[in-house]
Amino acid sequence: MAPDLITPTPEPEFGDSPETATGATRRRFLQGAGVAAGTLMIGGTAGTGDAYAAPEPGQVPPRGYRRNMSDLKHVVILMQENRSFDHYFGTFPGVRGFNDKQALRFQDGTTVFQQKDGSGNIVTPQIDDGAWGNDHGAWGDVDHRKWDRWVQHNGASCMNHHSDAYMGFYRSLAAQYTIADQNFCSEFGPTDPNRKYLWSGTANTETGNTDESNYSRPWITVAEQLQQVGIDWRLYSDNSGNGRQGYLSSWVGDYGDNELKYFKGFDPEGLSADDPKLRPGTGLIWRGNATYYSGMTSPNDDSDDNLDAVLKSFHDACRPDAEHPLPAVSWIVAPYGWSEHPDADSLHGERYVKKVLDILQSNPDIWNHTLFILNYDENDGKFDHVLPPWPEPGTAREYAGDYPLGFGPRVPMLLVSPWTRGGYVASEVFDHTSTIKFLETWATHLGKPFRCPNISDWRRSIAGDLTSALDFAHPQPGPAALPDPLAEWSVPIAADHMKARPLSFHPHATISEDSASGTVTARMTLTGGPTGKAMSFQVFPDKYRAFSNTPFTVTVRKPREYTWDTKATEGKYAFSIYSNDGFVRSFAGQVAPAGKRDAGLARVEVDLLMGEGTKREAQVKLTLHNDGTKPMDYSLTAKDYLGGTQKVTVAHGERKVVMWPTQEGYYDVLVTVGTDITWTQRYAGRIATAEKD
Repeated sequence: MAPDLITPTPEPEFGDSPETATGATRRRFLQGAGVAAGTLMIGGTAGTGDAYAAPEPGQVPPRGYRRNMSDLKHVVILMQENRSFDHYFGTFPGVRGFNDKQALRFQDGTTVFQQKDGSGNIVTPQIDDGAWGNDHGAWGDVDHRKWDRWVQHNGASCMNHHSDAYMGFYRSLAAQYTIADQNFCSEFGPTDPNRKYLWSGTANTETGNTDESNYSRPWITVAEQLQQVGIDWRLYSDNSGNGRQGYLSSWVGDYGDNELKYFKGFDPEGLSADDPKLRPGTGLIWRGNATYYSGMTSPNDDSDDNLDAVLKSFHDACRPDAEHPLPAVSWIVAPYGWSEHPDADSLHGERYVKKVLDILQSNPDIWNHTLFILNYDENDGKFDHVLPPWPEPGTAREYAGDYPLGFGPRVPMLLVSPWTRGGYVASEVFDHTSTIKFLETWATHLGKPFRCPNISDWRRSIAGDLTSALDFAHPQPGPAALPDPLAEWSVPIAADHMKARPLSFHPHATISEDSASGTVTARMTLTGGPTGKAMSFQVFPDKYRAFSNTPFTVTVRKPREYTWDTKATEGKYAFSIYSNDGFVRSFAGQVAPAGKRDAGLARVEVDLLMGEGTKREAQVKLTLHNDGTKPMDYSLTAKDYLGGTQKVTVAHGERKVVMWPTQEGYYDVLVTVGTDITWTQRYAGRIATAEKD
């Protein structure tokens, strides 16, 4: 007999008013000329100026556009310092921030946003616009993978975050272009190891800032690989200092962040002045700006004249008549004062980024064919609530002894280009090696392929190559109106302004009970995606066992299973499975003794159904069974997104089907039965809404 089909009526999004923590705000003190505070509405009907409106996707692109990756001529990469995603964008609409309803929940009912100090006092995120740093005490502690030790490791201030007004420029930039909300630092460690991942794909098990700028690392960098295949590149930085390791912590220099000076291939020791490596325009060391620190750029202050001086080479390269034109790939390294490393503040970082973007916009031929990537090396101990992917113990090239190297916490990433314009959230997992993987993909398209040998197989499978965040078929070129970040001002952004970039894959997990053995088994799977794609799942006991985190890596070809033996927990079980992009499965109940059927007995089958163009949106198919001898009353409740509440009674030995709606593929439904508060199942995540790559 076919089961009864029940389709809920879609309702408005549940809980669309985020709760924002409040606290004392320290107004910023501005050096130099200030401007009056102002407001701007993005994505609403009031206050939206035409200058901020992205071109319509259907407009005719400039002459020469082919609407594919060949339209990209320049990739410009700027890595800033020491900020977590929640610290900068926890209140930004449309991302996984402080109102994330799929966040990790602890066994006492609190969430990851309620961290306890050493005395058991709860500390929550608070607004704090000071330029402050944190202790990196969490590094090296595997137990921190439970994500419940933030305050104990880093102090109460680690939970603080900047206000919306303080981040006006960055919020405006993100609202006009694309923000990645599942971008993680490569290693749960400090600056230098993470920057090595950006330039070479690995830190080779290094976990600290040691032996800086001494040209000692022997493995190959991506810059060298670009040189080998004939792709032009250059690193732009100020080289002020004194001698071999004489970097400065001021408004000039590179703060030791030109990581190419750490690698053997860039050592200028003993080279003659006419060595090919030093030749202007083509030399490896010249391109890497990797000679010894020398001289002093003037002025050494936070003036616009300083910005002109430290970015002179970059500005010159962007001129139409440049002697050494902007190459295909560029890295930019900021001086300390402009780098956003606490106590250097975000205001100066915003000014620096604005200057870079103004330079790019000064040449439309460059601006309309450039992808600008703004990312951050690590989180500086600042709180971020999202669990990073975590390799199983023993994963090749991902452990230093017993310590898992990656991933570290989320860090911000903004993608600015004609192919990321319009206000998008990209939610595929990325890390610093994703930028390398993008360069690989692009180089292959150019007919100059290379493959970085330093990225581990596990990391390659987990981290995307950024292409899911770009839409080459619908470019939106032209100048962007970028406000001057000179004063505290508000940028209200409509709640529905940001749009989710689609993904071609989705995770899933279901459970089965075996009453004979007393076991409950969760089967974790992945559907779709590019060849070799993987996702990291993490299992946490919710009751009956000590709180812990067990990682699993899942691919299309390799599902994984987690088994709970209820004989040790009096037949009871309760655990949750988390993955990225809001994926949650929570299962709780009690295994019925073998042969016991004298009551209602719940069993749920769940299938994730992709959309069929305009015929059908993506849906969750829940088949509600009753394997007992008495009627079973099910309740289905939307914890988030669409679905409302549904009550379904299933007669003994029967089943009924509920087709649960999604919102841009996202769903979150809690299933309970009758008055039994011990039995619950929760299904949350996103169904693939893009074609397979």
